[in-house]
Amino acid sequence: MHTVLITGASSGIGLATAEYLVQKGFQVFGTTRSLEKRAAAVQAAKQRCGDCLQWVEMDVTKEDSVERAVKQVEAKAGGIDGLVCNAGIGIYGSIEETPIDQVFSQFDTNVFGYLRTLRAVLPGMRERRSGKIVLISSMAGILAIPYQVHYSAAKYAVEAFTEGLRQELRNFNIKVSAVRPGDIATEFNDATLLTMPENSPYTKWSKPCWKTIEKNMVAAPKPILVAKLIYRILKKKNPKAFYTAADFLTSLTPILTPFMSSQLKEKVVRMFYGIDSK
Repeated sequence: MHTVLITGASSGIGLATAEYLVQKGFQVFGTTRSLEKRAAAVQAAKQRCGDCLQWVEMDVTKEDSVERAVKQVEAKAGGIDGLVCNAGIGIYGSIEETPIDQVFSQFDTNVFGYLRTLRAVLPGMRERRSGKIVLISSMAGILAIPYQVHYSAAKYAVEAFTEGLRQELRNFNIKVSAVRPGDIATEFNDATLLTMPENSPYTKWSKPCWKTIEKNMVAAPKPILVAKLIYRILKKKNPKAFYTAADFLTSLTPILTPFMSSQLKEKVVRMFYGIDSK
């Protein structure tokens, strides 16, 4: 395992993972939608990591951009040994009120962006009959978050892709895993698009829910937690399908939820996000 491509690598989990893998001896190619707009972050990362961290411009919502970037990396590195699909965006608002074009935009990045990248990278891995793929899912992919249901739905899709890819790629010796971060201290909330109209009938519950989300972000673990886990997955001969990267209590969610009734899960979620009042 030598060359790893990471999408959405100019901030947050992607950047932390890129820099950590370089420290561990990997050659890393990080993607960003615009090298010009992210010039400061890219330059700072280059200074910290040197030539082992290189950058390519890739917009995961555009197939020609993805294919061009992947070919560029393959030409420079001779092939891609590992892929980390991480690029994603968030929206916050009720199902009823969130504009449908914003929902399309989120799925275009968080779901179809993964698919475009996978479709571009997989032919090379198949030919070599070798590769590791890590899809960034979320704890929201196993327990839907109120008013972030669109994000949760996208991550539920990532969970399904993980299971399917493991079966389809098994005979090509390509290993696929998903990482489920809980709250991680990044700028994700700052970049989340809020779609809560004035005089919304949901305001009584959506506002305290968002306050809980912001409060949890302040106390959340740093993205290095996820970066170290991804490194361990890339080094494993036969990694598992799903891994959790979260604080201790949140990490219990995948263990406990299968034993809860749907009513109990709904009650726990409402209590956690402060929306249990009528």
